[in-house]
Amino acid sequence: MIEPESQNLLAIVPARGESRGVPRKNMRTLAGKPLIAHTLDALREAGIAERLVLSSEAPEILRWAELHGYETHRRPAELAAPDTTVSEVAASLADELDWAGDVGVFQPTSPFQSSATLRAAVERFSASSAESLSACVREPHLFWIDSSDDLSQARPLFDERVNRQYATHPVVRETGGIQLVRGAALRGRRELVTARHELFEVPLDEGLDIDTNEDLIAARSRMARGTVVFRICANRRVGSGHLHHCLQLADELADHRLRFLLRDCDAFVAELLDEHGYEHRTESDLLSDLVALADEPAPNLVVNDVLDTSEEEVLIERAGGYRVVNIEDLGRGTRFADWVVNALYPVRDDGSVNCSWGPEYATLRSEFQDLPQKPIRERAERILITFGGTDPAGLAGRCAHLLSSDLPEVEVCVVSAPGASTDGYPSAVRVAKEPVSMAREMLEADLAVTSAGRSVYEAATTGTPVVVLAANAREATHAHLGYDSGVVFLGIGSLVDDAHIVATVRRLLADAALRRELSDRLRASVDNRGAARIGHRIRALLAGL
Repeated sequence: MIEPESQNLLAIVPARGESRGVPRKNMRTLAGKPLIAHTLDALREAGIAERLVLSSEAPEILRWAELHGYETHRRPAELAAPDTTVSEVAASLADELDWAGDVGVFQPTSPFQSSATLRAAVERFSASSAESLSACVREPHLFWIDSSDDLSQARPLFDERVNRQYATHPVVRETGGIQLVRGAALRGRRELVTARHELFEVPLDEGLDIDTNEDLIAARSRMARGTVVFRICANRRVGSGHLHHCLQLADELADHRLRFLLRDCDAFVAELLDEHGYEHRTESDLLSDLVALADEPAPNLVVNDVLDTSEEEVLIERAGGYRVVNIEDLGRGTRFADWVVNALYPVRDDGSVNCSWGPEYATLRSEFQDLPQKPIRERAERILITFGGTDPAGLAGRCAHLLSSDLPEVEVCVVSAPGASTDGYPSAVRVAKEPVSMAREMLEADLAVTSAGRSVYEAATTGTPVVVLAANAREATHAHLGYDSGVVFLGIGSLVDDAHIVATVRRLLADAALRRELSDRLRASVDNRGAARIGHRIRALLAGL
């Protein structure tokens, strides 16, 4: 460990919300965590900084960092442009904090830097007379220099031709992962590289800089082996659950070519897919669309996340040369699918050998990965109400009126879906318009009142006790609604009287021991490896296994 005096360091992790190379790059998942988590966690473990600050203009990134206990700095708009330099960001933040010590910039796009390497770099800089230092790797490739735009005049930057594994060529590449500078030099000259600059060599396997989708795929150590078409249905009537489920699966399967086929989808679906950088088309004729999306001779697979499929649909897909995976499907098309995965429905003893059931296949968004432990307060303070979609049964408004009126001592928050009206809620109720950090909202709530869909699994991941009201009869059949999983299920919402809802919520809020037991059961019911399990099986199907 370095000496305490060398800890007079301001460590800055710059993380813009957008990227030219990889959309939402800093929040893309790597080994179950957003990309930014790897650098932040390594810095925290290294213990080299007196102050560690994540700088971003993106609410999604700032919320994640705050939720995980990191100090954040919201960049002004003029420092969030694509052409803004890291030097400008670092100098501005050092000015704002009136920082007199050393400054370090640690790019989140270098996720493999170890805490030991970070400590060694700071030790080296602290002991040197240099004004700045940056990390580099020694390139094992054969480089030439061309200074005349005439390749016939290019000169080699190596002494002899040897295999890469034996090479010790003089070319080094700056990684961008570690940049250290004296505070006075940065604030005076507004640059991270000074005249008295040193290079610090890091291990080659720590030098990857994720700048493109290809770099992200390399970081996940995978090769593209097939095409996966996600066929989804998402609109104001059925909600956006199918879309988000497939987006999470797409993130897990980033080592493949990914496309989306939109069946009965509202405009917001295409907009969100564009933001994520995924290719998509609207379904018009199923067979023609699948032929257009296929790659030959690569293997092709379609994921149906459209509720129940028909026999005709699945047979068309198979005729188009696709392997077929169906999600949450109880339709007749399941007979002809290669695999059916139902995380929500109970096991059916119908002799099916191509079905997998249960919470081990629950797929959740990246914000629900690697969450901190939830404390169970003795005195309850907050209730979260979330029914997603358009809430056609009006359960969110009904519960908001009931609970805010009967439990005035407790804060009531309602998460409202995009486009949904927020009129009519009591003035005492806090209405949060999506997008919000659902993980944070649930972690901060003592109790969630929700529908019977995937929000129950989200609550389970956070350990937040839930009272569940099914929006319809189909939801009421979901398999994850029992006390053995820590879920308090009251039945179909329209059939549950007001007094029963209020009495149940009041009883749970008053009993911390019961909430603690329910929280433990909920956490134990979901292990957050559902996307990985589904991804593993899809890869096997693509490989013909």
